[in-house]
Amino acid sequence: AVVSTQSTGIFQDKINMSDFAHQNCEEWKTNALRKNKVVQKILSKIKLTNFNFRESCISCEHCRDAGLKGGLTTAPEILLCQNTLKTQSEVEQVLSHELVHFLDHLKGTKWDNVHELARSEVRAAKFSLECHSEASQFYEGCLEQPHLCSISEQFKKCVKNRAIDSVKLIKDVTHSKASTIVDSVFDKSFNEDL
Repeated sequence: AVVSTQSTGIFQDKINMSDFAHQNCEEWKTNALRKNKVVQKILSKIKLTNFNFRESCISCEHCRDAGLKGGLTTAPEILLCQNTLKTQSEVEQVLSHELVHFLDHLKGTKWDNVHELARSEVRAAKFSLECHSEASQFYEGCLEQPHLCSISEQFKKCVKNRAIDSVKLIKDVTHSKASTIVDSVFDKSFNEDL
């Protein structure tokens, strides 16, 4: 999800570093950055933009919205919701998703344009670990050589549904409206490289 902390106020102030949830989130974040091949692949694309990405660009914070797991601020900074992320795997999914948004932000995505937002949501769902949990090794190979991978209809449906859900949440529109927006950019966005 792409959010602005200035306008929504969904992130509370950073809490005490000794908090157990904060420590877990920080540890999982560090592990993902150092060990997860999908996260590392997205980071390699970010580095190609000449942006000086640092681990401090990712913050673990307490989120007021219990349904939110993370977001990208207009800073840009990636926020991970330490109170809703319960496992290493969840952190990897959310972090990989938000890193794709971070990359799109660096490439000039205009977040107030609903079609550009939808494009980034399709890309984030495709290139993150959201729809790949059962076949992560296969997916890591697809990042390296996408032309060798056949994409299942189930995978495409997952990507499309994730993008629709995100647009619906962020733009506060009906499912039908979000679906129409995502459908208008889906094929082109889905076929883009990272």
